[in-house]
Amino acid sequence: MSLLLRSGRSFAATVAIFLCLSTPTGWADAQADTIAELRAQLVALTARLETLEAQQQQTQVAVQANSIEVAETKTLSQSAIASSKVSPAKSAESRLKYGADFRYRFESFNIEDTPDRHRNRIRARVDVKATVSDEMLLGFALASGSNDPISSNQTLGDNDSSKQVNIDQAYIRFQPTGRHTDLYAGKFKNPLYRAGGNGLLWDGDLRPEGLAAKFSRNDVFVNALATWITESKAGDDILLLGTQLGIKTSVFDSASLVAGLGYYEYTGIQGSAEYIPEKPRGNRVTDQGRYLSGFDLLEGFAELKFPTSFGKASVYADYVKNLGADDYDTGYTLGAKIGLSDWSFGWAYENIEADAVYAQLTDSDFGGGGTDSEGHRFSASYAISKKIKLGGTVFLNDRNVDFGNEQDYQRFMLDLSVKY
Repeated sequence: MSLLLRSGRSFAATVAIFLCLSTPTGWADAQADTIAELRAQLVALTARLETLEAQQQQTQVAVQANSIEVAETKTLSQSAIASSKVSPAKSAESRLKYGADFRYRFESFNIEDTPDRHRNRIRARVDVKATVSDEMLLGFALASGSNDPISSNQTLGDNDSSKQVNIDQAYIRFQPTGRHTDLYAGKFKNPLYRAGGNGLLWDGDLRPEGLAAKFSRNDVFVNALATWITESKAGDDILLLGTQLGIKTSVFDSASLVAGLGYYEYTGIQGSAEYIPEKPRGNRVTDQGRYLSGFDLLEGFAELKFPTSFGKASVYADYVKNLGADDYDTGYTLGAKIGLSDWSFGWAYENIEADAVYAQLTDSDFGGGGTDSEGHRFSASYAISKKIKLGGTVFLNDRNVDFGNEQDYQRFMLDLSVKY
């Protein structure tokens, strides 16, 4: 098109020159009007050609712009198609995480002056976590068991009756961006650190109800807890207010150390009725079933993890003193663990006096649960696969050491655990 326009312009100019140079004088007079008309037509033709050339240039610019727009649209479309490969269902699924575990346990008891006992128990739990935003998560879990706050076990053998299922967790977790802090509200896993996973103060199945916070930055961590033990219409509520301050640091090149202090205050327990009537689990009570001591606990803990030529190992210690008791106020545990490929082994010694801790929340297995016990715990487990584990635990304890009739307490547990 551009070549045609340029050719037309050249032709018009050539015709004009030819007419001007080749016209005879006499004939020019006779044809003056015709020549003038031709010249006017040539001028108009030239103007028309210039107009067409300008229009052609505008058309080319428009075509180029349209091509760019089409290319950009294509790119955006391809991006949209690529993004749409993550379907709404998959997007929702990525925001949800599911978990479940099941444990079958056989137990055998040999307790002095008591008939031997054998029983089978199950524990089943399922949980779901939903990510609401980058900062907020909702958690919910169900578990087998009764209303016991430190056990999700369900004993078999009650005429094949249906078993109870309870709300094990229901909470909100908030993580403010850049604050190194987790905030919890509801019923949740215990946020307090337990050296070696020991149960001197808290059983592993305990799910506090209330508020909690966890802060960790560099080598320092702080855990805090405010939970309701009992809520009363007629009297004062019993609360647990506690905090931990500790460090997590590397030592000896390849080892790691966790150490810290904790303080926990149970408000309003002294003089109150026992949590489970006629079952103080080792704590001292009056003849009317009211607690003799308050519980203001000071804890010191440490755990050292290190590699060996056999596998990963750890040693730990936990010590507690009840500042709210006038006697029988001390407890401690010492332990060690080692992992050998698919095998793991553990040992611990524990001594827990009658009022060292609030007995309703301590380990439910050692010495039959509660306080006023001492002795050893041996454990071994074998990982059949990543999801299946077979384990055994032996307790060689003495209970009722401070009060009552002291008894030898021997217990064996065989567990088959499956996780999803």
